[in-house]
Amino acid sequence: MAELQGFALLPTDTFAGSPAKQPVQGFSGVQFADKDSFWFLSDNGFGSKTNSTNYLLRLYRLKPKFRGSNEDGSVEVKEFISLSDPDNKIPFFIVNEGTKERLLTGGDFDPESFVFAADGTIWVGEEFGPYLLNFDRTGKLLAAPIPTPTFANKETSEIIRSPDHPDVLAGKTTSNLERSRGYEGLAINPSKTKLYAFLEGAVTGDRPDTLRINEFDLAAKQFTGIAGFYRLEAAGNAIGDVAVINENEYLVIERDTKQGEEAEFKKIFQINLAEKDAEGYVAKTEIADLLNIRDPQDLNRDGSTSFRFPFVTIENVLVIDKNTILVANDNNFRGGAGRPPEPDQNEFLLLKLDKPLNVDPRGEIGAIEVKNFGSATKSIDFASGSLATFLVAVMIWRIIKMWNWRSLNKAKPSFTSKNPPHNKDSKT
Repeated sequence: MAELQGFALLPTDTFAGSPAKQPVQGFSGVQFADKDSFWFLSDNGFGSKTNSTNYLLRLYRLKPKFRGSNEDGSVEVKEFISLSDPDNKIPFFIVNEGTKERLLTGGDFDPESFVFAADGTIWVGEEFGPYLLNFDRTGKLLAAPIPTPTFANKETSEIIRSPDHPDVLAGKTTSNLERSRGYEGLAINPSKTKLYAFLEGAVTGDRPDTLRINEFDLAAKQFTGIAGFYRLEAAGNAIGDVAVINENEYLVIERDTKQGEEAEFKKIFQINLAEKDAEGYVAKTEIADLLNIRDPQDLNRDGSTSFRFPFVTIENVLVIDKNTILVANDNNFRGGAGRPPEPDQNEFLLLKLDKPLNVDPRGEIGAIEVKNFGSATKSIDFASGSLATFLVAVMIWRIIKMWNWRSLNKAKPSFTSKNPPHNKDSKT
């Protein structure tokens, strides 16, 4: 049984951005920023393509202050990266089509997973296509969305399409994947040469309990085949996220579609891509039951020494070290009811595992640090402007004031020959 070692909470009504603020929520993927903070990917917004056209797609840097480590359990929202297509790489109409920045919205894509490549670019797995999207560190799209091949016939270019794929919406073809069952999980191997993209649902013709794990070559920038199949414990289940352990082993969140007291199945499994049965299903071992966690310190302060994580969408997992993983939920802004009667908040857990993982150190902290983003990030509002702008203005004002003061004193004559005027070497 896993043990709760850290707990932090981001209130439901947390907003960011300027001039139009939007809720900081919908977390559907997590990666390291530095030793104290993490990048979280927000999904399409409010649950569908039609009601999320005003929700801007972003990555947020968050700093959870975990209870259990002499902190107060709050979460600090540091800055965000907005995803955009200013170079018109997308071959179909987007919500902000006629604007200069062409900021992407939840009406364009449904991002559900992401990783950082060795070159610092961001790879995102999304569900409307499903597509893989490649952004630079400022959030600018670098190439057209990459569709997902069926691998049914090497001589054809048939692709997988959800009901929200542009060609399906235009009536040009039919879908072969259920809605909201695209790339819920995306992992990069420690050598940074391959992506493993996990579909959340079964492709038409596959068994209903079977999910494809597609392999993508980063050098060639193309899919190379199916790396294996993931078998769900029940056909109605779904995956929530994927995290790298080493070249062959990965963590997978598997969950039912229930929440609150009705939730029955929320678990994390370890899989091995190098160990497959005759049908291609990867080996799978349970490492944590999220509905049965020890909480000896009562870190969530509910008066119990046992802890349940009963959310319908648990979509973030990251290996912190060989003994510890981070898990967080997608609170489905004001739609989740995992802990009624209030709408779900964003909860962040540090879990100690019963058995250590065989972690490749290349997959630990250091994927890409905040300082390397340069001008990519945007600070959260502070008073009438950003904190960064405020501090820069103060510094400039103080420099000007000091320069004027030095100039004034330098211009004054000395009172006596024994008291020479100030010069550039004066420390006054």
